[in-house]
Amino acid sequence: MADVPFAESLCHRCAAPPKYVRTARSTFLRCPLLPEKYPRQPVLQCTLFRPAVLTTERLVLRELTPADEPFVASMTDSVADAADWMRRSFERYARDGFSLWLAIDRQSGEPVGQIGLLAQTVEGVVEPEVAYHLHARARRRGYAREGAAAVRDWAFARGYDHVIALVREDNVASQAVARSLGMAPGDPATHHGVEHVVWRVDRR
Repeated sequence: MADVPFAESLCHRCAAPPKYVRTARSTFLRCPLLPEKYPRQPVLQCTLFRPAVLTTERLVLRELTPADEPFVASMTDSVADAADWMRRSFERYARDGFSLWLAIDRQSGEPVGQIGLLAQTVEGVVEPEVAYHLHARARRRGYAREGAAAVRDWAFARGYDHVIALVREDNVASQAVARSLGMAPGDPATHHGVEHVVWRVDRR
């Protein structure tokens, strides 16, 4: 992409990889999410664009847009009602300034899941929870660990003195992610009618 004028375009942070259209006189960015054939200034005109909240070695984390609902709906082992999931995410963005963000593979531009911070009520106390839901096809690649570590650091940089993770006792993979974040298991807690263990790490 070094030979095109958009090599550093913020549109590379979008879930849909940009396509470049060459004409006799110029090169245009063709965004597959936009109805316009040749949007001249896609970053300024694209209503779907969301800037990255966090960037790691392999991932970009950004807020959801309505166009992400089909992907969210495909995460069937995490999401029962995609429309309700999206609605609650947008409400959290507006209320808390954060929620689960869309996790995108930087190389392919494809979404791999959702990772973010939730203001979670646990036993009557609002706690900052690092949460991660990976699509089945994107698991066992270290995405959850990489993204969750970035979210932990993002929370600490914004003044939180600790973060937690709610993990079921039978979820060995999530326990390993929590442990990699420096968390230790603590008290049990019932969340949405399901027993979890509250894992926690304090800011040093």
